[in-house]
Amino acid sequence: MSILNAFTTQMVQFFEELGNTFPEEKDLKMATESVKGAKKINPRLLLNLFVEYVHKPCSKAIYEKNIHVIRRQMHETISTQFNDMMVILTTFDKHWETMGQKNQDTIWQYLKVLCLLSEKATAAHSV
Repeated sequence: MSILNAFTTQMVQFFEELGNTFPEEKDLKMATESVKGAKKINPRLLLNLFVEYVHKPCSKAIYEKNIHVIRRQMHETISTQFNDMMVILTTFDKHWETMGQKNQDTIWQYLKVLCLLSEKATAAHSV
């Protein structure tokens, strides 16, 4: 399995798990289908979107588990543009305080793995 494939597979699993955790979030279901389609048609697009809108502005906060920085960044980004990556962040913003510690830990783990895989995929692509 290539690093890019590992990244996109992890991304799809993350969206699916969030969709199962928050079935009332219809935007999350649509974003999951969009991510699945992008994985098939243009997997590099998923990587580029993640790097641009999540990794670059939030990787330090993700590694430090700093939800406040992530929320601030999400609000700044949503005010100027919207994409499927923002669906995840709006779901966090809406549900973070009421979800249990286990769910929060799972989300942090997914985000950390996605950051690590995106770093490896980006490095592999630039070689």
